[in-house]
Amino acid sequence: MIQFRRIAALLLGLWLGAGLLADFAVTQNFRSVEGFLVEPGAVSTAIEMNRLGRWRERIVIRRYVAELNNTIFESWEWAELILGAALFASLAFGERPQKWLLAVPIAMLLIVAAQRFYLTPNVTEMGRKLADLPPKDPLNQTFRTFHAIYSGAEILKLLLGAVLAARLCVKGKVDPDYFAKQFAGRSAGKANSRG
Repeated sequence: MIQFRRIAALLLGLWLGAGLLADFAVTQNFRSVEGFLVEPGAVSTAIEMNRLGRWRERIVIRRYVAELNNTIFESWEWAELILGAALFASLAFGERPQKWLLAVPIAMLLIVAAQRFYLTPNVTEMGRKLADLPPKDPLNQTFRTFHAIYSGAEILKLLLGAVLAARLCVKGKVDPDYFAKQFAGRSAGKANSRG
């Protein structure tokens, strides 16, 4: 018998774990820019950066990191859609799934769809324009708003996943007659196929 609940727990663990890793990676990418500018790690790199001007390098490196993060988000969101669909299927094909157990991955998938098809493209487009605009341009505030919405959606998705994970870890009431019912069902099935 396929253990759909265990498959669901595995898929959810992959989703949550990789999601936390992606969130950590993109925040560290931006933080590493300042550290790299202060201590580039190689003398030849430091000489070139001093020649060009570190403030110029900062703009280029931050822009590169932003594009790298865009790629990480886009790739991860596609993977999330696949993992979410597989999670939903594993719960749906399980033995008598509770409706709320099915609703959680659907809600998580809706969040990912909003991120993938609305928030990420808008944040990406605005981010590319910001470097050429003055700091007080209204687009800066719009960008921060979209970024905050994305972050809030990400936190909500992780919280929903944590609730689902907790529920998958808790075993329901054990039916003392489970094996007898399974045997009776198999015996009846064999008798019907012979008849």
